[in-house]
Amino acid sequence: MITRIEQQMLDKGISSFTQYDMNTLIVRIADKLGKLPYEITEDVILQHHKNLKNDLLSEACEEEIIKGFTASNGHVYRTNRDDQVNMIGQKDILDDTDSAEPIKWRTEDAGWIDHTKDEWLQIYKEAFDFKKSTLLKYASLKDQVNNATTHDEIVKITV
Repeated sequence: MITRIEQQMLDKGISSFTQYDMNTLIVRIADKLGKLPYEITEDVILQHHKNLKNDLLSEACEEEIIKGFTASNGHVYRTNRDDQVNMIGQKDILDDTDSAEPIKWRTEDAGWIDHTKDEWLQIYKEAFDFKKSTLLKYASLKDQVNNATTHDEIVKITV
């Protein structure tokens, strides 16, 4: 759980911190790392800021993937973990059969709808592309965080 002082650091950096705020942050980091407060250097504080920001970016990435996407057919498809596993299973079945039966798949906007094999494979590709592009977007943001050398640089990195 992020404390008030950590949230303040994420939102605004530490340049406006009072001595009390800084001491509170140092004690928080020391407790978290199992160190004594005098062992917490500026580099340790900066790394803590990076870790917090990266954790938030990981959560945001996961949330964005789980929300799903709008496919080229105009329908909204979920992509939570179960949906992703189900898509892989459906693709495996399609790879192993030549059936012309429609594939029923649930959309968020229109409920269960029928897809041809080609339509469904297009949805599968778009789902994969959506997840991959989302992962790459957040990986790029995390790289920016990891390469930041100041708290202000970290604060400026947004989704």
